[in-house]
Amino acid sequence: MRSEIIVDLAKLDGNLNAIKSRLRSGVKVMAVIKDNAYGHGAVPIARHLSSQVDWFCVATLSEAIELREGGIEIPILVFEIPEVQDADKYLDYCITATVADISTFEILKAGTEYQLNFDTGMRRLGIPEEDLESALGLFNKHTELICTGLYTHFSSADEPNNESVTKQLDKFRSFAGRFPDQLMKHTANTGAIFYYQDLDVQFDAVRPGVCLYGYLAGESETSDLTPIIEWKSYFMQTRAVKKGEPVGYGGTWKAPEDGIVGTIPIGYSDGVQRLIGGKFQVEVNGILVDQVGRISMDYFGIYSSKSNIKQGDIVYIFNEKTLNPKNWAKVLQTIPYEITTSLNSRINRSYLKNNRL
Repeated sequence: MRSEIIVDLAKLDGNLNAIKSRLRSGVKVMAVIKDNAYGHGAVPIARHLSSQVDWFCVATLSEAIELREGGIEIPILVFEIPEVQDADKYLDYCITATVADISTFEILKAGTEYQLNFDTGMRRLGIPEEDLESALGLFNKHTELICTGLYTHFSSADEPNNESVTKQLDKFRSFAGRFPDQLMKHTANTGAIFYYQDLDVQFDAVRPGVCLYGYLAGESETSDLTPIIEWKSYFMQTRAVKKGEPVGYGGTWKAPEDGIVGTIPIGYSDGVQRLIGGKFQVEVNGILVDQVGRISMDYFGIYSSKSNIKQGDIVYIFNEKTLNPKNWAKVLQTIPYEITTSLNSRINRSYLKNNRL
């Protein structure tokens, strides 16, 4: 195989324990495994976590159906606004819909479970304040539907001490106060769980996302979260290169001295962004070597001034030490989630538990 991602489920358990250690007694965990579990593999991750969490949250109905067809039985909340042609599927697969627009009340089929998403300041999805009265009226009218909860999403909880969190929280409490008290309420994403324990953001449940996979939201770090993936490949070919000879498209990089160039069968179609070309290292035989030249669609190159690499050698793009998506995110001035969700599904994924695949 061209490359393989190894997901360490024991580290996933450790991250979940770090999350739970910050929760009040009785608070439920709604694990966010949208977008293929942030690139880690939704169905295997869900199977592993299903006995340890209370709900799963996904972005799309198709993601929820994939989980159901993969044997997942615990409740699943879909964030997107339902489409008319898909309304039956929420009922058929026992999936909880989101009502983020009042038009959805007229779409869902009798017996469908749903939760209300309020826009308290994110301005992405959610019922806005001007539609609150209409939403309340439709909630009371459509008794054939089953409402199980209320939620909102913080726009800036990845920044500690951001005053917008308090403003959104106050607005959510005001909105939720118009609805029956027994409905489940949840607001806290990763940032809110880790940065806002002094505020009453946990309610009945929390929605941990990127922290499950070992990363904090924003720029902060914590010692009890660990990235859960390694990514390895191999040298498909190696060759000698002379001082001054160019490597890759455009010949933008030239060897500083005689050495060895190795070609790794991974490229931007796998999720190695062209912009990171020449700005990262990989591990080969226990040492770090530089990536050189432009990233191709299916390949990239590395250079070593020593004759210590050969065709077939294993190469780690991410390892359990210093090479991980956080490093790439810093170089690209982005966030680790963008790195992991960009990893192509064509890459084989294996799952490690207790040091055994």
